[in-house]
Amino acid sequence: MKRRLSRTAVPVACVLALVSTQALTSATTATARDRVPKPEAVIGWTPCADFKLATYEQIADYYRKLDKASDRMQLVEIGKTSEGRPQLMAIVSSEKNLKPENLRRYQETSVRLSQGDKLPEKEARALAKSGKAIAWVDFGIHSTEVAGHQTAPQFAYDLVTSETPEARAIRDNVITLLVPNVNPDGGTKVAEWYRKNLGGPYQDANFPELYQKYAGHDNNRDWYMFNLQETQNVGRQLFHEWIPQVMHNVHQSAVFPARISIPPYEDPLNPNIHPEVVRGVNLVGDAMGQRLDREDKVGALARQSYDIWWNGGARTAPYYHNQIGILTETAHASATPRYYDPATFPKTFADGTSTSEPSVFYPSPWPGGEWHLSQSCDYIKTASWAMLRVASDDREALLNGVAKMARDGARNGAKTTYVIPADQADFPTATKLVDKLRWNNIRVERAVNAFTVGDRRYPAGSYLVREAQPYRAAVLDLLNPQKYPDRRLYPGGPLEPPYDITGYTLSFQMGVTVDKLSQNVRASTVEVDWPAVPKGVVAGAPKYAYALDPRVNDSAAAVNALLAAGDKVARSDGEVTTRTGKLPAGTFLVTPGAGTDQRVTDLATRLGLSIAAVDAKPANVTALAAPRIGLYDGFNNYDEGWTRLILDQFGFGYERLTNAAVRAGDLRAKFDTIVLPDATYNSMRNGRAAGSLPPEYTGGMTDAGVANLKAFVAAGGTVVTLNKAAELPIKAFGVPVRDVTEGVEETRYNIPGSVLNLNVDADDPVAAGFGSTASAFVADGPAFEVADGAQGVSVAATWPKTNLLKSGFLLGEDVIGGKAAVVTAKVGEGQVVMIGFKPQHRAQSHGTYRLLFNAMYLGGQG
Repeated sequence: MKRRLSRTAVPVACVLALVSTQALTSATTATARDRVPKPEAVIGWTPCADFKLATYEQIADYYRKLDKASDRMQLVEIGKTSEGRPQLMAIVSSEKNLKPENLRRYQETSVRLSQGDKLPEKEARALAKSGKAIAWVDFGIHSTEVAGHQTAPQFAYDLVTSETPEARAIRDNVITLLVPNVNPDGGTKVAEWYRKNLGGPYQDANFPELYQKYAGHDNNRDWYMFNLQETQNVGRQLFHEWIPQVMHNVHQSAVFPARISIPPYEDPLNPNIHPEVVRGVNLVGDAMGQRLDREDKVGALARQSYDIWWNGGARTAPYYHNQIGILTETAHASATPRYYDPATFPKTFADGTSTSEPSVFYPSPWPGGEWHLSQSCDYIKTASWAMLRVASDDREALLNGVAKMARDGARNGAKTTYVIPADQADFPTATKLVDKLRWNNIRVERAVNAFTVGDRRYPAGSYLVREAQPYRAAVLDLLNPQKYPDRRLYPGGPLEPPYDITGYTLSFQMGVTVDKLSQNVRASTVEVDWPAVPKGVVAGAPKYAYALDPRVNDSAAAVNALLAAGDKVARSDGEVTTRTGKLPAGTFLVTPGAGTDQRVTDLATRLGLSIAAVDAKPANVTALAAPRIGLYDGFNNYDEGWTRLILDQFGFGYERLTNAAVRAGDLRAKFDTIVLPDATYNSMRNGRAAGSLPPEYTGGMTDAGVANLKAFVAAGGTVVTLNKAAELPIKAFGVPVRDVTEGVEETRYNIPGSVLNLNVDADDPVAAGFGSTASAFVADGPAFEVADGAQGVSVAATWPKTNLLKSGFLLGEDVIGGKAAVVTAKVGEGQVVMIGFKPQHRAQSHGTYRLLFNAMYLGGQG
């Protein structure tokens, strides 16, 4: 039988030509690969070698050389770090995809589909068919988790040079965005610290300071707030410029003794997140686990520790933008190898699952033994390749999915509008809330003219946020209360601990009025790109003083600038009459002097303040000087860092106060106000254990330092304590106040990060500028009871007896209800202000900043 030539058969001449072409291509590819430097040729050793850590500068140098040598990679600078280093991002794909016209088209396609609520479905499907998946892998967010940033050079090299069919398909179908270090400053600090101590007694000692300038390890808690420069750099790419469909946020703190923690995660699930996101997370997690086991990398654990509730992390914030966010945590955050004895392993994980017997979410337990940094790096690489394989195989479906979720958001939110009124007292802070919403790429409009809804007239300049938009989940989550479920480890037992906090509604934390309206509001509006500060107004030249509203946070920034310039400032003890109306007690009064008029005008313009003229001196005023502030910095305390950020933002001068300085004494000669950030009494007094770090980093303020603090107050100084730091004056200063939560079991009292209602006495100087109520962020803080008949004690704020919870979870209303939340107690000639929560929580709680500001100003009044 004569064999017929099939349609796919190729003539011999063509076959020979094809072979010749393939040989030429293979030779060309080999030559191109030979031109690409291996990491060890640039850094000096194979990445992830024992006892070796590369600095960010070395890794960045390698990325630059790799970019120069290959057409499969483009390196871009995405911004500067908090300490001025250039932060880099690599774009890796095929040579064809990286041609400028193609890359621009694929980037635009990703953004159009992600924001495609108004895109016709047919057009969206056509875009998805022709588009490329955008995938993200970042390293080094926590600098002490060294495997991530040490993996970055080798992973980039492998992705650029590998010629396996899988790697080629990934480069053809996926545009991968690689961030070699989310926190470059810390990457270098930790590497240099390890090198400095290598071979000595402190070789494996933890880095003793905040490795991110303000947040340290808490830098992964800024992803809806965008306070940090690094968060802004990365967030601009994640949520604005590229909007990848999948992302991998690499960490290194696996639940012991597992070797890597992967999805699926555990409950609870935040109901605002689209179900397609959750399914995608599970899909990628399963792919990671399967690939790890196929490569004999045992010990992958799922459904432990990490939930899908809280917003604000690098892998959780993407959920609210319809992105599949993946966090993995590998084991052994050290360059020093170690042997792990299985006999010392815990028998079970926290939920009772065996650490040695196979189970559904831990099917291949790790048996123990020796472990090296290179193994952690290999697990990271495998997990990342698994995610990229899913992105490649599922490219079109992922792109279609984000468009569908955008349409769902528009449909499901069609009947709701949020209005941020322009006539609220602290409109500059309301404008900052709009800025945070825009960083989240939430669509915001500004009213050109006044408009009416029902019986409420909203002035021009008010902002509107329509729930009908692609990232509806982010709108819901940031502008509505959370209701965290009551999850117990067993009936009547303690609350199952959440991964992070349970309630964080941003409008509540920032103290901004947002009206939620159950209708699609009609108004003449313009779309907001980035909000401008409100128009500053100075209402005439005063006969007596300029008045700055104490209800406005940025009045403090203006006052600090004026004091620094030598202007005279006072505060009113009562209500003040101005040409434009009355202002409450605590109003700042600025006496006109040489150059004051121009300074006041400039500050009003820059900060968006409405500054009024006062023609007659009020009955009682108190002179205000810039307080000399000491901010206690006794150890690696991120609450100190966040506090420092706020002081910098609002122009407060301060000096960081070390344990050695507290022990040295003579504090009153140097300071008017000392701030103790959140910390326990014992941690402040005892510090870090001797031998755990070089001597200069160990030990606390000691009993001598505590005595020096008491002497400081007795001599007329002001101590301000935040949250649990109130333990120090209660236990050591003899104030007639007790903490009613001390010793109470967590089955009775548990506030795992929530927003509570707060009653405020605005006549108290610490509460100047507040109304009768406020919202406060609380995380298991103290609550105060003043002794009967106590003298020299005032209460600025109290927890309501009922209806305490505003957002999150609360157990123990009967414990703290009706008790004091903010107390001032006289000690000798001075005073202690105890704020029983974090009024500056992660630089988010703008609504209670003024409690801290007012308390610090007490040291400068007289």
